[in-house]
Amino acid sequence: MNHPIADNRHLQILYGLFWSLLALMQGMFLYHFYQTSPWLAAADASVYMLFYAILGLGLWYAVRFNEVEKNDIGNLIITHLITASVTLTVVLLAGYYLLQLMPPVGDEYNAIFFKTLFWRVLAGLFIYMLLILFYYLYVYYNNFMEKITAEADLKFSARTAELNALKNQINPHFLFNSLNSISALTVNDPDKARDMIAKLSDFLRFSISEKAGEMRRFPEEMENMVKYLDIERVRFGNRLQVVQDISPNCENAMLPSLILQPVLENALKYGLKDALGKTKVRIMAECFHGFLKIQIENDFHTKQKKKQAGEGIGLQNISERMKLIYGRSDLVVIKNENGKFIVTLSFPQKTLNGESNNHR
Repeated sequence: MNHPIADNRHLQILYGLFWSLLALMQGMFLYHFYQTSPWLAAADASVYMLFYAILGLGLWYAVRFNEVEKNDIGNLIITHLITASVTLTVVLLAGYYLLQLMPPVGDEYNAIFFKTLFWRVLAGLFIYMLLILFYYLYVYYNNFMEKITAEADLKFSARTAELNALKNQINPHFLFNSLNSISALTVNDPDKARDMIAKLSDFLRFSISEKAGEMRRFPEEMENMVKYLDIERVRFGNRLQVVQDISPNCENAMLPSLILQPVLENALKYGLKDALGKTKVRIMAECFHGFLKIQIENDFHTKQKKKQAGEGIGLQNISERMKLIYGRSDLVVIKNENGKFIVTLSFPQKTLNGESNNHR
């Protein structure tokens, strides 16, 4: 921990002003109450306050290495009693002998010194306690800020780790199924297999390279989701129909990277499960009132249980990510009705100055 005064130019100025004010007060006290000459009052106040100012800088180390949290209260009291005694003795003796050497002061100073000795001791103790209190408050403030910073760093690290864990939970079945499809295509349609390998590679590269909580423009996120859907379309063929209804005013909207993939994976998994015919997945997006609102809807069979209809762990992860990123729990709405399973995600849009960015 740096010296609060020696390493801070602004506090050095305040420190000098503080001792100048005390010197002025002491000089006026001697002049008015003890009828000393103006020269004697000024010399006395200047010499003693200069010594206090110099030794006061050193008192920092008496506090720095004797913090309250790290020492017994009895040891602290003894330490400061000794330090205060030594400090007062040094200041009083040094000031007394130095002023005795000044020709205009020496003749009358001896009597004035002993007349004011009691007040000098009280003033010295008060100054010592004032300095010690300032230094302890400084130490307490720095320790407090370090604890806050450490807690913030710990929370940020935990938040980042949790976001990474949630973001990187790519369903291994997706990879297995994709590789099986590629394996089958290598015999029947090698060109299509190469195309699928390229798209799978791009998608995985995008997924791995993205940082947790990183925000991306909505069109860029959708471009990667199209690659994901193209990969899945190879598996499901004409059974999968994807309809996009994207409002053009969402071009500059921002959302967390890879937030949509688990929702789409969920829609395909449960929408096509036990389905003999075609299944439609509809993606709708619009921007209004400072929000990017995305709705993903898929068909499901009424024979499926509610849990099986789509409320899997992927959607739970999405809800957790949204809470971590935005600090709100009302941004994910899930419902199933009339043979449709609907997930609605609302992403608050913020400008650089923190105000809502309304796209309309």
